[in-house]
Amino acid sequence: MFNGVISFILAIYVLLDKGKLMVGVKRLAFSILPEQKYVSYGDFWNRCNKILIRYIGGDLLDGLIVGMANCIFMMILRMPYAALLSVIVGVTNLAPTFGPIVGGAIGVLLLLLVNPWSALWFLIFTIVLQTCDGYVIKPKLFGNTLGVSSVWILMALIVFGRMFGVLGVLLAIPFAAIMNFLYHDWIARREKEKQNQ
Repeated sequence: MFNGVISFILAIYVLLDKGKLMVGVKRLAFSILPEQKYVSYGDFWNRCNKILIRYIGGDLLDGLIVGMANCIFMMILRMPYAALLSVIVGVTNLAPTFGPIVGGAIGVLLLLLVNPWSALWFLIFTIVLQTCDGYVIKPKLFGNTLGVSSVWILMALIVFGRMFGVLGVLLAIPFAAIMNFLYHDWIARREKEKQNQ
């Protein structure tokens, strides 16, 4: 959990200081690489940057969808603290694996103090919602946002999650999108070479 928080804070600092970091990396690459390699690597890193921006946007949209679904459910059942708990659930949903557990636990504990039946229904709904989010909403959303098949997104989440745990889940979707870009770029170059022969 601590590593997840540190990673999140580091990611925010990197995003805030992205301009300076990019200038430094470009200067270093220009001084080390031959010009043609510099141009091709520059194109690659620009594409990776766009993929990461889309990934962050998709993750924020996913958190909003989960938070809104939670709010609607709680309002239908007239549960207390619907807005507060929905914001907590939406925000904690941004952190992979443990985020939804933390958000659900906070909601259950708070509702237990008011009404145990509300806490039980909240727990059941949270499990169903997180299952749908992990296996349906997230793959479809990121598939559309990043231009990668939902099947590949789901497979990347499962494989990377099993192999590398929380870090794997965090990196699975951007990695799948970058590999998809490299694959299609390679295919396009091969087709162009064959046409020129």
